Amino acid sequence: MKNASFILLLLLSVKCLAQLPAINPFFSKAEIWELGEFAGQDNFGNVYSIYENEFRKKTKEGKTSFYKNVSLGKIHQVDLQNPLQIILFYKQFTSVVLLDNQLNETTKINFSDLQIPLNPEAVSLASQNKLWLYDMLSQKLGLFDVLKNTFQPLTPSYKDNLKFYQSDYNYFYWVDVKQNLYVSNIFGKVNFLGQVPEFKQLQVVSPTVLFVKNANGLFLYNLENATLSPIAINEKSFVSFFYKDQILSIFTEQEINHYKITLP
Repeated sequence: MKNASFILLLLLSVKCLAQLPAINPFFSKAEIWELGEFAGQDNFGNVYSIYENEFRKKTKEGKTSFYKNVSLGKIHQVDLQNPLQIILFYKQFTSVVLLDNQLNETTKINFSDLQIPLNPEAVSLASQNKLWLYDMLSQKLGLFDVLKNTFQPLTPSYKDNLKFYQSDYNYFYWVDVKQNLYVSNIFGKVNFLGQVPEFKQLQVVSPTVLFVKNANGLFLYNLENATLSPIAINEKSFVSFFYKDQILSIFTEQEINHYKITLP
């Protein structure tokens, strides 16, 4: 019986490390990349970057806009879900800045100055003038009302810190330090989606499919059967990637290479 149990555990371990045949995307085009860290791209083709802690927007026509706030320290995270309401999160000074599409500051919130202070680990845009916010003081995920300056917790306290997060208007995904992936909706219903492999960069495509960048390259990870599918790209090394609407963008130090990719 012990031998049978051991064999079962061994088979499960092999399954967890299983690697499927490579996915071959179609190379589309390359663009010269300027100095700075890629921050994202919106639905209109505008590209955003951070250079020397200055937030930049470059339109398809070549016009560049800038925003910089020296007093708030380093930009920790950028949320580009809504190009008309961009979120810059300054974690060191527990602050966020909301920008319009011209990068004009419309709202600035210092969470440590609130009547009930907050210490956010994660901040991103939700629906109806609200922000997703994970508070380190209470260790709870909730919604922050931008107009009322109030925080509504949605979840119980979690002991483990966040390693990664991603969100849209209705869902907030996060990975804790134990590699556990969770998702919460705006009503506070939390689902455990599974464990993810070690990563340097992660992007959630769906509740069952992720892009994973690690030391060995870029992979598609299926949570349902714990399998990795290599993405066969030309770049041997690259800084980061971004996937949207069947376009996979690979960022090197000098350029952006775009691939058309059909996911299984």
